[in-house]
Amino acid sequence: MSVIYSYPVTIKEVYLDTFGHMNNATYLTLFEEARWDCIGKNGYGIEYIRSSGLGPTILEILLTFKKELRNRDEIVIETQGVSYERKIGKLAQRMIRNGELCCHAEFTIGLFSLKERKLVLPTEEWLRAIGMKAP
Repeated sequence: MSVIYSYPVTIKEVYLDTFGHMNNATYLTLFEEARWDCIGKNGYGIEYIRSSGLGPTILEILLTFKKELRNRDEIVIETQGVSYERKIGKLAQRMIRNGELCCHAEFTIGLFSLKERKLVLPTEEWLRAIGMKAP
């Protein structure tokens, strides 16, 4: 089983739309912020990506909205690696408010070679960064 990484967030006024709840595009921004925090804290930040020439890429996103998020809601974004088959992986993220699932997303991901300009097999470092391999 892979590690679940938690990232706390407070919903701010700038995230809201005219309906008074969080704008749909902001969900993707916050999910990305949580992913970067996760991999960065696990040794796979932007400097490592630049030096190794290998970085994450998103191939597909399935986003499901369950409950609206409103101003100053306190949430936790959970990030978890789900699977990896050859060059293609699945990553799940959830936005949770007081134990209640508000949004979940499934990301199809890959590891991209900046030099070869194509997907490559995941490295041990990458699998550790997304919690799918023990440190």
